[in-house]
Amino acid sequence: MSVCLLCPRKCEVDRSRGELGFCRVGNAMRVSRYSLHMWEEPPVSAERGSGTIFFAGCNLRCEFCQNMSISHGGNLGKEVSVDGLCDIMLELEDMGAENINLVTPTHFSDKIALTLEKIKDKLTIPVVYNSSGYESVESLSRLEGLVDVYLPDYKYFSCDLAKKYSSAPNYREIAEAAILEMYRQAGSAVLDERGVIRKGLIVRHLILPSHRHDSMEIVKRLSSLLPKKDFFVSLMSQYTPDFAIEANSPHKELHRRLTSFEYSSVVDLAASLGLSGFCQDRSSAVASFTPDFNQK
Repeated sequence: MSVCLLCPRKCEVDRSRGELGFCRVGNAMRVSRYSLHMWEEPPVSAERGSGTIFFAGCNLRCEFCQNMSISHGGNLGKEVSVDGLCDIMLELEDMGAENINLVTPTHFSDKIALTLEKIKDKLTIPVVYNSSGYESVESLSRLEGLVDVYLPDYKYFSCDLAKKYSSAPNYREIAEAAILEMYRQAGSAVLDERGVIRKGLIVRHLILPSHRHDSMEIVKRLSSLLPKKDFFVSLMSQYTPDFAIEANSPHKELHRRLTSFEYSSVVDLAASLGLSGFCQDRSSAVASFTPDFNQK
């Protein structure tokens, strides 16, 4: 393609000529880190860890992102070809990874599709597509049959919040359409005998300080969007203010941690609505849980 239409922003820049859109990366895939990661949801990390591949750049660039050093920083990491990405996936499988976990892949989804078309038959572990939820249905359709597990965020119900923190006022409608397409492709969640997810959908939501009511609207919406027993919801308490402060965010409400009351009120609502899934201990709300992207 001559212009980039991969994500809902439809920047229409020519990345092959070095033009940069909102994601701030060029045409070549760039990987900032790959490793076994133990801190995903239990069915994803399981016993041996998830084989995470962190891509540089992001099409959402939230003001509070804990991976800000690579999501906001442009062309960080190492340039990787389709064949190089195949090698990384096979290496992670050899290391014992429970799955291949593609983190922030949206702006490289075309090349990831090419990679998976080459390597999928050689992999014996599931492929996880781990994204912000701000996805184009057209781009997702290219991944049908190549991705086993979708792990999207549902970040905002309020259009105002989505605009304020991610410059994406249409986030809710885009994310819901994307989640429905992911569910259409992956179907009902399936766990193996060890409790490791083999296919399906896990929707994540990070509860933000001062915005528990927005989170409660998301929980209510998810309870009616899909069959409750077919997918999991992961309610995260790991919000860490360090990154908003580091980015000099003018939104002072982001400069503190989540309270126990804010978190438990959302979790309690999800339980009362019959949703299944995962919650976090608040000890995860520290910057030290963020991967070291300077490590080789």
